Amino acid sequence: MVAYLDSSVLLRYLLLGETTLRHVQAFPRLVSSELLEIECRRVLLRCRLKAQLDDEALMEATKRLDDVLESIDLLELGTAVKKRAMEAFPTYVNTLDALHLASALQLLAEEPAEGINVFSHDRSFNLCARTLGFRAALL
Repeated sequence: MVAYLDSSVLLRYLLLGETTLRHVQAFPRLVSSELLEIECRRVLLRCRLKAQLDDEALMEATKRLDDVLESIDLLELGTAVKKRAMEAFPTYVNTLDALHLASALQLLAEEPAEGINVFSHDRSFNLCARTLGFRAALL
């Protein structure tokens, strides 16, 4: 069983201390797109620039991010993923979610769709993932 992690779950853990991430970490394999790290680091820096995090909180959140990233297999945003993200999806998704879903679809070469559990707090992401055959635990 594989857990595919969307940035929303990790960001809620980093910024709010939400515990959904602990359920995800119970899976034998955690996977995401390299987009996860980019999104999370950008949000943390933006929060600091907007004075939503002070220097100490930024350092703590960055340390937690680094610790979590050690346990996640990050998939490269290769040409095939980008091309798939440019194609139509069965339901509406934004651009970054299309890249995440295209990355999750890349896993189908290794795992059947029913063995891949996607975790996101985004309703449209989860709806599209379910339509594609993935398990969306937070829908």
